[in-house]
Amino acid sequence: MSSNNEQSPTKTEAASAAAAGNDTSNDATIAQVLSAIQQLTDIFQFTVEQANEAVEAVGPDVTAAYNYILDQLGGEDMGGAIIPIHDCPHVEHVVKLSPVNPSWLNFENKCQILKEEGEKTEKASGRLKGEYVDDECPSTENWLCLTCGLVACSRYVNGHSKIHYEDTKNSLKKESSNGEKIGHCIAASLADLSVWCYECNGYLHHESLKPILAALEKKKFGE
Repeated sequence: MSSNNEQSPTKTEAASAAAAGNDTSNDATIAQVLSAIQQLTDIFQFTVEQANEAVEAVGPDVTAAYNYILDQLGGEDMGGAIIPIHDCPHVEHVVKLSPVNPSWLNFENKCQILKEEGEKTEKASGRLKGEYVDDECPSTENWLCLTCGLVACSRYVNGHSKIHYEDTKNSLKKESSNGEKIGHCIAASLADLSVWCYECNGYLHHESLKPILAALEKKKFGE
């Protein structure tokens, strides 16, 4: 056995290990895992070890594994293109804002949760790599809830946008009897107009979001 193999597993070895870790050892699953590890290492330039650990944890979904590496393993995106989700099942039911009734566009680009629930700041979840901004939420990193229009800071600041999603989901768990317990899970970045779904744990690309994003772009950049 060579020292290189002892120090760093090959992608094929990592795929087999990850598949075994998920209690699935058939050829199709190994092929899916190998493809995911290859994308994570070739496109995003994560290490084989990071890719393997992520796939063992969340399975061969590249978007989920990508976010796991960023959130849990302290990995850094080396410039690969984000793979958006095109078939998010939550858009139709969760997104309530509409350009037809544009009163929601009168929002102020400041984190509302900081004002209303400052005591939750220390417990904010979803931040990456221990990043934390004490006593303030800079307006450069805010997200707009596409259900209710609340503006809250990102996971890179104090995590208030994710807190809003978790709070609404927990509230629905107490009040709902029909299984609809996903909360306000979709938000748009006021910095780059990307859209994120907390339930899918990934960025979205969906035709029905285009009118909302066009309205936000007009507000951000003017006529």
